[in-house]
Amino acid sequence: MAITNLLKRVQLFRGLTGKELEKIAAICRQVSLQPGELIIEQNTTGTEMYIIAEGSVDVFIQGLDNARGLVMLGKAQVIGEMALIDQGYRSASVKATEEGASLYLIDSESFYDLCNQHNYIGFIVMRNLATDIAFKLRHRNLAEL
Repeated sequence: MAITNLLKRVQLFRGLTGKELEKIAAICRQVSLQPGELIIEQNTTGTEMYIIAEGSVDVFIQGLDNARGLVMLGKAQVIGEMALIDQGYRSASVKATEEGASLYLIDSESFYDLCNQHNYIGFIVMRNLATDIAFKLRHRNLAEL
């Protein structure tokens, strides 16, 4: 299954076995984006995260007068992963680049159901997510010194 090969490359799923990745693949839904299509809008709530399968996306913050690009993300990177923790407001907007993008969507309800059935999967994913958040916070704090 091609999606499990992609999931093996996703840092959020590092430490999971092939069989565990197959369980995650089973809750993924493919989404295709046209060039420039908005997938996540800043300051709206969301219940899903996305894994980039093909193409790339631009992550940006919309200010009062203009938008400021933050980063371009590509294959095997994730967007919207904070929706697995809570359904709070999105901190940035995300749109497909000029070539468009193919993504896999995981909604939080399906993810929670999977974790209730397979606690170890939930533990590993949440540990990896916490590690990523800790790294980003430390990096941001060091940048402000």
